[in-house]
Amino acid sequence: METTFTTIDEYIAGYDGELRQRLDELREIIRKAAPKEAKETINYRMPTFRYNGNLIHFAMFKHHIGVYPGVEAIDKFAQELKDYKTSKGAVQLPLDKPIPKKLITDMVLFNVEMLQDKKNPSWETKYPQWEACEEFMAQLILKTTSPLKKEIKWGANVYTFSGKNVIGWGGFKDFFSLWFYNGVFLTDSLEVLITASEGKTKSLRQWRFTDVKQMDEQQILNYIEESVQTIRDGKEIKPEKASPKKVEGLLKEALDNDVQFAHAFQKLTPGKQKDYIEHIEEAKQEKTKLARIDKIKPMILEGKGLHDKYKR
Repeated sequence: METTFTTIDEYIAGYDGELRQRLDELREIIRKAAPKEAKETINYRMPTFRYNGNLIHFAMFKHHIGVYPGVEAIDKFAQELKDYKTSKGAVQLPLDKPIPKKLITDMVLFNVEMLQDKKNPSWETKYPQWEACEEFMAQLILKTTSPLKKEIKWGANVYTFSGKNVIGWGGFKDFFSLWFYNGVFLTDSLEVLITASEGKTKSLRQWRFTDVKQMDEQQILNYIEESVQTIRDGKEIKPEKASPKKVEGLLKEALDNDVQFAHAFQKLTPGKQKDYIEHIEEAKQEKTKLARIDKIKPMILEGKGLHDKYKR
């Protein structure tokens, strides 16, 4: 199915007949078990319920629905899950069997109990001194001439144009930063843009502030509009090609046993494949390798590279 969905409604609408009914049924089971404060979103390209963190994910596959309640829930309900195929943090629900309503409900309630006292990290709660800057940008972004789309990436709000990242922002200990993802192409008439990680960051540039009074609305809007224009002009730094690296060992076994996983891995660039292969190979113990494979699988299914979260 098409993977440009941004809501659970769009995800489910991509399926027909019995598959859609099953997804609707599973969603309703989770809804009834989740707190009213829980939010529905898309994370790792999967329908996700969030409640002070990820409460549960689910996704449709060729022969099953994958449900991802997390490692603790899988361990807690190991006995109840003995008739299902599981891995660390995930369970497969066959399409030819009824959805286990009570089991799903119990796992959701278990996760709710674990997460209810957890504070959901955000730029606002982690660094409350930047609340005025956050509000300033929330109002300013509504005034852009170009139509920007708000998305959640790397745990932060990112505004995109034609599918390309334009701007994001967040507060840190000593400064509040705007991230211009195509900043390398901006004229930077005010000479305010900096490279956060020299030698690693290629396109992204930051504009830092220590007080909301330093933030000029028109100046920032000008930089945003110029960033959009670079996208219209097709300006981008092409990723460097990496030499292919052979998949071996436990990663190869995991790919051989999951067609969806293997297909997603093959769609990655050689460089991203190499990063994942080396990440697994670096682990010395088998249990560490398996844990890493389980952790990277959702990222690969989403088409992300191992280090994408650092490429702001």
